[in-house]
Amino acid sequence: MSQVATKRKISIRNERVNVTAHFHEQGSVLRGDAEGFCDGFEIEILIDSDEDPQKIADLVRISREMCFTEKALTGSVPVKVSQQLNQQPLER
Repeated sequence: MSQVATKRKISIRNERVNVTAHFHEQGSVLRGDAEGFCDGFEIEILIDSDEDPQKIADLVRISREMCFTEKALTGSVPVKVSQQLNQQPLER
């Protein structure tokens, strides 16, 4: 957000973002059917500023639209995985 604020000449102070992630597991490692799941994220954006509230709302919107992490988490992003053991490909 601070990058966007600088580019738009918006004065902000004490920018904080609190993220809480929710995960769960099911299955058994011993049985070999264990899986991990991401149930979601809660994001709290806290900004101190004397700017017009609409300017800050626009700042947050644009910053979120530019956020690589949020795009990856909310969109369909291909994930390519390779694995090696002792510098040799490890088949899955």
